[in-house]
This record gives sequence, C-alpha cells and structure tokens, in this order.
Amino acid sequence: MGSEIKVTFSALERASADTVATTARINSQLEDLRRYLAPMVGAWTGDAATTYQASQQKWDTSAAELTTTLGTIGKLVGQAGQNYRDTEQANRARFA
Repeated sequence: MGSEIKVTFSALERASADTVATTARINSQLEDLRRYLAPMVGAWTGDAATTYQASQQKWDTSAAELTTTLGTIGKLVGQAGQNYRDTEQANRARFA
C-alpha cells in the first residue's frame, strides 16, 4: 500500500493562526520602527536623505513581499486543514 498521511486538524488550525499572528506582529514592529525613525529621517537632507529613501523603499518592498507570503501561507494552511476535515467527514458519511 502507499504511504500514510496523518493530519492533526488542531495542529493545522494552530499553524494557520500562528502564521497569521506572526504576520500581524511583523507589520506592527515595522510600523513601530518607522515611527521611531521618523524624526531622524525628517532631519536628513541631500545625499543622506536620498540614499536612505532608496534603501527604505527596497526594505519596504521586501517586507511587504514577506508579510504577503506569510499571510498567504497562513490562509493556505487553514484551507488545507478545512479540506482535510471536509474529506474526513465525507469519508465517514460513506460508511454511515
């Protein structure tokens, strides 16, 4: 027979929730960092300001990609858990 797959619904639900919560924490920490840096950034002029803004834009783009990916992973893990649960219920119904 083929390999066996064992799924723990609660573990998938927890993993999904943890991933979504981590995404929210990262976003919150990034926003806190932006607020903390704002007074310094506002005082920079010339090349320092230009270089910082370019670097910050790259950082913001990467951070957005990361949090989007984490959010997607969290949702997909949750969907997978629900799909497994639905399949299990359908299989039980066949024998009822």
